[in-house]
Amino acid sequence: MNLIYPAIFHYEDGGYWCEFPDLDGCFTQGDSDLEVVENAKEALEGYIISILERNEDLPEPSAIKSLDAGKDDFLTYVSCDISNSGKFVRKNVTLPEWLSRRAEKASINFSQTLQESLFQKLGIMPQKTVAV
Repeated sequence: MNLIYPAIFHYEDGGYWCEFPDLDGCFTQGDSDLEVVENAKEALEGYIISILERNEDLPEPSAIKSLDAGKDDFLTYVSCDISNSGKFVRKNVTLPEWLSRRAEKASINFSQTLQESLFQKLGIMPQKTVAV
């Protein structure tokens, strides 16, 4: 599941730091603009997973046009895919044989399909499309 949030990147004292206005306490830094953008993706992923592990709702992302950046700052969206994050566990499932054969014939990825269904069933859906 791909999630996208706006971030403000600040240049200060020869380095960069980043904040996510919608995610209280989610910050990162880097020595270059490329490094801080890369670190922002990792920070976003960890923050989102921690929210979900605490059984909390994800905040809606702000529209990037509603945010202001300073003279030496820049705004951009940062995305992360949490479906491939963290520790994985193996689950045994039972399906009707005919359904299993049909899904295999259609080359359906059982793990991905179960993940998508669980995201939906638990209400852990991507936010509304952000306005740009």
